[in-house]
Amino acid sequence: MLAIPYLDKDGRPLTVRFRCLQDHNHRDHFHGKYNTIKADFPRMYGIDAIHRAGETIHVAEGELDRAILRKLGLFAVAAPGANMWAGRHRRMLAGFSRIWVWGDPDEAGAEFSAKICRQLRAAKAVRLRLGDVTDTYLAGGSDAVLSLIDDKV
Repeated sequence: MLAIPYLDKDGRPLTVRFRCLQDHNHRDHFHGKYNTIKADFPRMYGIDAIHRAGETIHVAEGELDRAILRKLGLFAVAAPGANMWAGRHRRMLAGFSRIWVWGDPDEAGAEFSAKICRQLRAAKAVRLRLGDVTDTYLAGGSDAVLSLIDDKV
């Protein structure tokens, strides 16, 4: 399992999630692809970016996609999955003039992006075609990801 630490804005640990790195049916092995500490509530991942970003921030569907966006120099946070966006997360992003939403190119990702765009006027969905952020980066590098953002909007 890959341990994914959730840190506060100052880098102190809040919780940890785990991702199975094995290529198998996770249910057959009595665990999910992602595992959370029992009774822990969904948190926004990478909240340090909120305090470091200027007027623009990115919201990814998943921690690993957020890691790719940060690698590319974009200030980004992530919901821990398409169904994990909570109304309270909206308040964390309310002051940004542009919010790019990186939902996966599937039904759950479309709903994730639509929900955030309905809740935040400054939000605009990024249209991924090659897969999620990580798949897009692996297929075409930084240009494949960055070319999807139109900063003139």
